[in-house]
Parts: sequence; structure tokens; C-alpha cells
Amino acid sequence: MSAYKKLRDEGLQLHPDAFDADIESERARPPESYLGRLGLSETLGGSFLLGAWIEKELVGMIGLERQSLQKLRHSAELNSMMVSPRHTGRGIGLMLVNTAITEARRSIGLEQIMLRVSTSSESAIRLYERAGFQACGVLPHAIKLVDAPGQVRYFDKLTMVLIL
Repeated sequence: MSAYKKLRDEGLQLHPDAFDADIESERARPPESYLGRLGLSETLGGSFLLGAWIEKELVGMIGLERQSLQKLRHSAELNSMMVSPRHTGRGIGLMLVNTAITEARRSIGLEQIMLRVSTSSESAIRLYERAGFQACGVLPHAIKLVDAPGQVRYFDKLTMVLIL
């Protein structure tokens, strides 16, 4: 889990608009605190973390988290998508998304995958579209970053869905 935490912290630092969590809070978390994201207790599938490795380095990751409420169990959220900047442009992101979709299709009763992506992340949006996701709405001012007193930036989030 330490490789996951290292890559996640890098993503939070480089792309604060892409993650709901903030680097200050996440940096303090121990690697073991992410074990629940492995989905080991999800008997029907649909919750997992996947990683892309080059030799002994984790260079990409993606997570899927199945909804826990009974009325929402047919749905999962794609999250924690990150490819190390040193390894972008090699198809790793698309491979991760496609592998996550394949694994999701093996889950019992899972019918759709949703995700939220910053509208400013045009390359990520194109990647998700290539994988079959379709836009279904925009949440304005979804992310609020306070850079300094009186210096605030907002980022809109595009919601996308893939029907399995």
C-alpha cells in the first residue's frame, strides 16, 4: 500500500483539482488506511484497486468503488485514476480504464460505472470517451481550492457514465 500512497500523494500534489481529497489531510494518513479500497469485503465484486507497474515502480492506478446502499448497488464509481507524469502518453491510462471496465463486468449485478472529472482535464475526458463513457451533467464549482487568503479557484466536474 505504500506504493499506492506515494503515487496518490503525487497526484494530489500535481492535480489538486482532480481529487476530492486534499494533500494536507491525505499526507498524514498511513498507507494501511487505504486497505479498505481493495474491496476484499465486497462479496459481489465491483470494488477494487488496480495498478500498472513498470519493473518495481507503480506508474499508474485506478479504483472502482461499488455503492453500498441497496438501491444503488447496481452502480460503482471509478476513482483514483492517476498515471505518473513520467509515464504518460504510453497508453497506460486507457489500459487501466479498460481493465477496470472488464473487471467491473465480472461483478454480480453491477450495471453501470460513473465518474467525475474536472472539466479542465480535456485529455482525461477524451480518454474516458474512448473507453465508452458518456457525459451526463456538470456540477459547477465542485472543487474549491484556496491558494491564499482571498485567492480562491473553483473547478467544475463533469459526470460521466458507462452502462455495462
